[in-house]
Amino acid sequence: MVITLVEKNIAKIGYIFTHVGETQTCEFCLLRHVCIDSLEKNKSYTIKSIMGKEHTYLIDDSKMIVCNVEEANYKITIQNTKFLDNIVIKRASINCKEVICEYYENCLHPNFEEQAKIKIIRKIKKIKCPLDLNLILIEARKIDE
Repeated sequence: MVITLVEKNIAKIGYIFTHVGETQTCEFCLLRHVCIDSLEKNKSYTIKSIMGKEHTYLIDDSKMIVCNVEEANYKITIQNTKFLDNIVIKRASINCKEVICEYYENCLHPNFEEQAKIKIIRKIKKIKCPLDLNLILIEARKIDE
């Protein structure tokens, strides 16, 4: 678990957010080491608990609250092959240009580069691909090498 600051109005247990990086104001904040430095850019996190301690956000004076977070699981697509839950595999890239497909972002997820190592948490469902690729939607966690 990681301790960080989250805007009070969105800080709910189970809420998922993506850390997109810092603003220019962040470099002057005394709480930067908790708020920014504890998170990895472009990773998604799930709020696991809310600690209660509040701080003022330098950008707009809103309230920030201390939370415990952990990296979120992602919904992504993979080729439909036999596998076991909780197995670690290398995800083959999916070549897709069907931007209007409801699964487009799951196939070309920005956090999963070509041949990313993933841990399959569970199969969600088989999907109907407009390109007739044999794909399934899974819940997975990226494994850093």
